[in-house]
Amino acid sequence: MGEMVDEGQENTSPEKRTRTIELALGIAGGIFGLLGGTFALIFIPELGISAILASVVGIVGAVYVTRNHTWGGIILVISSIWLLISISLFGVVGFILLLLAGLIAIFRK
Repeated sequence: MGEMVDEGQENTSPEKRTRTIELALGIAGGIFGLLGGTFALIFIPELGISAILASVVGIVGAVYVTRNHTWGGIILVISSIWLLISISLFGVVGFILLLLAGLIAIFRK
């Protein structure tokens, strides 16, 4: 016959799990990085452009987390470090959010 499924149980198999937290943190970190990079363009244009590129890579990594959480997390961690090295103080908030998103994506089962 058919299987009985309790409606109160959610499907927690790895294939059905969403990565909304990582996606939201990654996009928010990318936006803060873009704001910091835009502000840094005033003082040191080369580093501001580098920070903007790191933020865009971070947003791409956040979207990629929904397909492959391990590689998306690695991309997020790399972009967070890149952002911090580029504009240091201007990119602290973006760094923290991108790093959290990356670490959650890598270590969450």
